[in-house]
Amino acid sequence: MIKQIKQAIEINGFSWHYAWIIVLISSIIQTLASSIRMTFGVLITPLSENFNWSQGDITLAYAISNIVTALSAPLAGSLGDRFGEKKIMIIGSFLFIFGLIFTGYSKNLTTLYISYGFIIGIGHSLLLVPLMPVIMKWFKKHLALGISVWMTSWGIGPALSSPIIAALLNKFGWQNTFWIIGIIFTVSIIYLLRYFYDTPESKGILAYCISNNSETSENEEPAWKDISEIQKLIRNTQEYWNMCSIHFLGCVGHSIILIYIVPIALFQNITLIKASIILSLMSGTSIISRFLTPLICEKFGIRTFMSISFLLQSIPVFLLFGTSNLWIFYFFAIIFGIGYGGEAGGFPILNRRYFGNSPMGGPTGIQFLGGGLGMALGGWIGGMLFDFYGNYDLSLLLSICASTAGMFSILLLHNTSKTLIPQQKKLPTKIK
Repeated sequence: MIKQIKQAIEINGFSWHYAWIIVLISSIIQTLASSIRMTFGVLITPLSENFNWSQGDITLAYAISNIVTALSAPLAGSLGDRFGEKKIMIIGSFLFIFGLIFTGYSKNLTTLYISYGFIIGIGHSLLLVPLMPVIMKWFKKHLALGISVWMTSWGIGPALSSPIIAALLNKFGWQNTFWIIGIIFTVSIIYLLRYFYDTPESKGILAYCISNNSETSENEEPAWKDISEIQKLIRNTQEYWNMCSIHFLGCVGHSIILIYIVPIALFQNITLIKASIILSLMSGTSIISRFLTPLICEKFGIRTFMSISFLLQSIPVFLLFGTSNLWIFYFFAIIFGIGYGGEAGGFPILNRRYFGNSPMGGPTGIQFLGGGLGMALGGWIGGMLFDFYGNYDLSLLLSICASTAGMFSILLLHNTSKTLIPQQKKLPTKIK
């Protein structure tokens, strides 16, 4: 029996604040969506063999999807701030589901570009961009722990789904695989969003770590004249744009590896199942660093740890040049996975440190913009370079350069000891 109370929910005698239910729901949604995006590399060779399409043509669908997600991300964040995140997520989920099923009917590149590229791209943005701002609203303290739990889902999806999708492809073919995934996604998302709430107030409780006796708190929501005014203040900071560029460079670096590690392994005569295990091992290792990164960043310094993560995302790539040894691939997957998982974990903490408790739809959207463009460029250019040169050497070199540039860009960020927009508390009128 579940009993709802003012501050938490009680299940069989154990009391849980509803903020953790929000984290759980967000994590499952992120796991499902990332399993579609991050395992695209598993599809490249089967599609190429079935339809005789080039890798550049196939990965252009992935690039279009990420570009569309990137360009629509700032709008998705702003719409979530203005109309409520749950409403935007419902629209995004229907688009995402329709895109999955439509992709299963693709028999030419144009249909693939429309279904996977445009429809899934927009759905992905509307469904996932609002998640981080919602989590930040539910946690007035211990945000790093909540973000840590949620960030693990970015790795769980690809880790679990890579071998599953590979097995489904071998048994049912790629079209039936997308229909199966679409059905599972539809049932899961519709059920989960029933229990999703934008804010603690919409659930009728207080945020995590705020007591009924507290009139104020150090993390109290600032009173803004209007959302556009705070968004303008945030956009005028250097960090707003620099974090976008860091996201871009980091995503160029790891998207090349995520999308092409399976084709690279297949190119070295490793089987599809074993190649998918490399991607699973990489994503599985990233779960650990994704969980630990926000906690470590909050205590020992965000910029330093993120720089180390970018370094671990670049140096191990040298191991892939010319190797066909499966154990080297596995060793690479572990080291790269640590850096890949740690690369993104500091951004929510940076947002809180730089912008306080301001509405986070705008900053989250612009960072998704940078990340989406980076994923698009890295995901497409690897296939294009392979078609042109017949190997992946230049693609791997580009991955190394992008991650290294991101590391140096992190060092340009300001100190995180104080917020960059102290004017926020001077505005007296609350948002209604």
